[in-house]
Amino acid sequence: MHRAFLPDPLPVEQIERVVGVIRRAPSGGFSQGGSIVVVTDEPKRLEIARAFGDEHYSRNGRNYIADAPALLVISANEALYHARYNEADKLAATGGTEISWPVPYWYVDAGALMMLVLLAAIDEGLASAFIGHPDQKQIFDALLGLPQDVVPIGLALIGKPGEDPPSSSRLKEMQRAQGDLLHWQRW
Repeated sequence: MHRAFLPDPLPVEQIERVVGVIRRAPSGGFSQGGSIVVVTDEPKRLEIARAFGDEHYSRNGRNYIADAPALLVISANEALYHARYNEADKLAATGGTEISWPVPYWYVDAGALMMLVLLAAIDEGLASAFIGHPDQKQIFDALLGLPQDVVPIGLALIGKPGEDPPSSSRLKEMQRAQGDLLHWQRW
């Protein structure tokens, strides 16, 4: 999670390689409910940055969101999962009723897609980060025309790395011990 980007534009081919991971992202039942809106247009990026409150992230004369030359809206579409799991092959496996979803896999898969995008950016020698906003559905609906059934899980930022601001020692102090997070064989 990098916190500063150089505003230098990225070659379209490089962005295409990063977002091309969508073809390899997990997809429960091959529902293919994940999507990405790529925003490289500077005026649109500035609108998104303002809507997300970029001024609260600015440091040393740099803008965290607006400086990233590519903003990627990662989204999930629950309806595509229900549609897929109501097809004949899936219903045959469950006795004619849609499976009972133990977790909303449309969000799980979208989260995996987000991580693939961030790692693909790193593989390209770029920096990446992921952020969200409480009103992101309304923001992206208004600015990008998202369909009603598409839910953005957040915004990935990619670009050439700028100088990362120093990390907060307060956050380091708050970090939970690995033993509290990782368990072997049982809880």
